[in-house]
Amino acid sequence: MSRRNLTKMDFDLISRVAVMSAFSIDEIESIVNGVAVVIHNGRELLFSEGEVADQFFIVLKGQVRLFRILGDGRVTLFHLVSAGESFAEAVVLAGQNYPVSAECDPGSEIVAISRFQLINRLKTDKVLIGRVMQSLIERERFFYQELNDLRQRNPSQRLAGFLLSQGEESDSVPKHVIANRIGVTPETFSRALRKLEDDGFIARDQRMSILDIDGLRQFASR
Repeated sequence: MSRRNLTKMDFDLISRVAVMSAFSIDEIESIVNGVAVVIHNGRELLFSEGEVADQFFIVLKGQVRLFRILGDGRVTLFHLVSAGESFAEAVVLAGQNYPVSAECDPGSEIVAISRFQLINRLKTDKVLIGRVMQSLIERERFFYQELNDLRQRNPSQRLAGFLLSQGEESDSVPKHVIANRIGVTPETFSRALRKLEDDGFIARDQRMSILDIDGLRQFASR
């Protein structure tokens, strides 16, 4: 694990994250004052389910898995957080415990912002509270839409949507993780993958390379 200072490019990315988009650049700089970018050299646990949520995180590079360990020992993937996204801000604002665990991929670069820093800034401007809540509501609508899509689309369409959303990064995600992410069993995942291959949308290789992006988009949105 190593650290580096925030750059202008980092600030530009942070300013586009939902919870931070309510703030001006000057306000963001005051919130992240003294915060460094942590570079995780290996796969590392950022927090465990049940711990006090005293920080929320912004991914600048890499990917973070949010997961839960069930009573029988099975691991259920809740969400994959990619570069340019944040997580845990809602539970931090609510003063709750983390409802899931978080583990980052090797090479991930992540900014952790303390609850104190965020709350302290919000206390000085009540108008900001409304702006932040609005941005979080919009984020929740996105996840609701994503859940609704999972219910309405078949496994092959879900896989198509995942591949389109991940782009070239999809080859770095293990297939069992993708299956968990789109809510299907490994066997169903294999059948969905085979259909996309047989229809000529993706290649029969480990990377699941997209051959027909327009066709895949149309198929995913049917």
